[in-house]
Amino acid sequence: MKTIIKACLILLMACFFLLPGALLYGGGSAQIGPGLSRHAKPTYQGYRFDWCLNWADQCGEPAASAWCELQKYDQVNSWRKASNIGATAPTKVYQTGQICDKAFCDGFAEIVCDFLEPGIIYDFTSKASTARWSNSWKLLSFPGIDSDSMGFVRFIDSIKLEDNRIYRRALETHPHWQPRGRIIGRYSNIRIPQQGAEFRAEIGFINGAAASDGAYFEIWAEFPQYHGIPLRREYHKTYSGSLINSFSQDLSLFRGMTGTLALAVEAGEDSVQDWAVWVKPRLVSLKDEYVFASFVGGAIGSRRNGDRLMNPWGGKSGHLFGNVILYLAFANVQRPYSVRIDSYYENRLMGTTNLGSVRAGQKELWHMLPRTREGAWRESVIFNGTYVGDLRYTISKTGE
Repeated sequence: MKTIIKACLILLMACFFLLPGALLYGGGSAQIGPGLSRHAKPTYQGYRFDWCLNWADQCGEPAASAWCELQKYDQVNSWRKASNIGATAPTKVYQTGQICDKAFCDGFAEIVCDFLEPGIIYDFTSKASTARWSNSWKLLSFPGIDSDSMGFVRFIDSIKLEDNRIYRRALETHPHWQPRGRIIGRYSNIRIPQQGAEFRAEIGFINGAAASDGAYFEIWAEFPQYHGIPLRREYHKTYSGSLINSFSQDLSLFRGMTGTLALAVEAGEDSVQDWAVWVKPRLVSLKDEYVFASFVGGAIGSRRNGDRLMNPWGGKSGHLFGNVILYLAFANVQRPYSVRIDSYYENRLMGTTNLGSVRAGQKELWHMLPRTREGAWRESVIFNGTYVGDLRYTISKTGE
């Protein structure tokens, strides 16, 4: 009976997310991420929706925003133009009702609308000016300028991203212009509710960043009351032509605590065109939300002592060598999920290790790794067949 109820709940959630677009446009709408509804070739009163709100005026975002409001969504997220379609697919101008049936008439290839989760408790975009921004050693101003080689953060509006959609607003965080350069924005005095919370965002790059070798996106959590294992999870994103629409980080380990959350981006071997962006970064309360199984983060240490990981990340000495211990943490596991790691040394794949499955109710997994080759290592974690993040560390006999 519990299984049936759970299945019904999932089905009801799917209907809730898809219903507005489905009722209006049949198969033309789809949920593409938390709070995101995509509508292909949007129409209005039997015609393609025109690119402009008025005849040749208020084009692009104003028209896309009006369409989302017309369909009872909270706001527009992004849009793509369909140029010169009027001769074969006439468009209708929303404000004036005029029909445009000439070859030069433009419409929308798609519009993505937001239906904001009711449990949003913190908006990192609107609070960006209050955060403490820095690279590894220098404070940065907000907003920064795009010529600052120390790194910069700024709002960018009506910007085309790597998926060729134009976004209403994004937060650009370009790391320090050097190999493995960083940028970090620390947001202080954030309280995680007792029901738990999850960070959510879309992540990717500005359109045209093909020369980037990728970047690491990470959410840092600094809570003085937390005395558990120091977890990390770095998500490596390359310029691929699509955003990660459902980037999330479960922060329920810190329920009831107040501390600092940080948005961090680190460059790869160089920082060329690391035009990294966050779209709609937010913290959402998990009260009354259906929660899904997720990888929370991991750590590497020297040995295990009960539920403690000794010398995590090499400690102050930086010494990690020989048989090291891998610790992985998970949340909301309700059925078996497979786990494996792909191990890299100096960016060369050294092998794959199948760690079996985490089962219902399981929150952690421990595994020993033989590491006697000194240098930079990276474990890519594959959870239920999907890449969910990296753990990077250094093997050293002597440490720092």
